[in-house]
Amino acid sequence: MVYETIFTAKDVSDGNFDITYCVINDKNSYFIESYICGSDKHESSFLGSCGKEKAKNLAHTLAEKAVRPIHIEDIISDLRF
Repeated sequence: MVYETIFTAKDVSDGNFDITYCVINDKNSYFIESYICGSDKHESSFLGSCGKEKAKNLAHTLAEKAVRPIHIEDIISDLRF
């Protein structure tokens, strides 16, 4: 597993914590791992073989919108990579 890039966002609803989004490459399959900083809970979402740029763009968009980790899997499944 290789961490390609990491984005961080401030939670927009109350601003009391940061959310981290990591793009992970594992044998040309991509994942987004996300977690609330200081929490021991991690969410990992499988993107498939969408390519590095598409995975990075999605993680960047999630960070811009400060999407909470629990919602990322639903968003990805709606996008249908």
